[in-house]
Amino acid sequence: MKLNILLALIVVSLGYVTCKNLKKPAETQAQAPYTDPNTFNNSGYEWKSAHISDYNADTAGIKQIKGVPRLVQVPVEKVTPPSTSRKAFMTEGDWHFVGVFQPSDSTIFQNYQDKWLRFRGDQTFDILNARKKVVDSGRWAFDEENFVIYLSCRDPYINNTWAVKERGWVMVWRGNTDLNVTGIQARIECDRGTGH
Repeated sequence: MKLNILLALIVVSLGYVTCKNLKKPAETQAQAPYTDPNTFNNSGYEWKSAHISDYNADTAGIKQIKGVPRLVQVPVEKVTPPSTSRKAFMTEGDWHFVGVFQPSDSTIFQNYQDKWLRFRGDQTFDILNARKKVVDSGRWAFDEENFVIYLSCRDPYINNTWAVKERGWVMVWRGNTDLNVTGIQARIECDRGTGH
């Protein structure tokens, strides 16, 4: 019985020492306070990201951060004009957003679901609503060597450069270019019955 009590005391004391050694004070690190996603470069860090906050800024985190992408100047005029076949492909019909994803905002699709794009051969395009009425217009270019589309308009969700993957009449636009740091991915399909 005395041996059992002695063993129990040894186990408890070893457990205490082990737990005490595992607990280390949390290190505090000064981080720039979250202000506005459009001013991430003014935080003292040179992160290229759509949204930076003090909540798990260096991890994948699960916090939803909703914010309008910053409006950037898209250098459409610096891109070589697209080939005739590229113009024909883009102007074949109206393009509709059928799926949009962003890791930091699971509701981003709401800003795209009723938008259609109508490209013209003169490198202009219209943004149409669900009723096919023009709500904005802009200019487009396509870097065929790097497969990047350049869209310049007032709509911050569309205005940017997008890395393009395409298969048939479906394009996937990825918001991870030198200019576009939103991380948004969009699937766009062509409705070929509406060609101009």
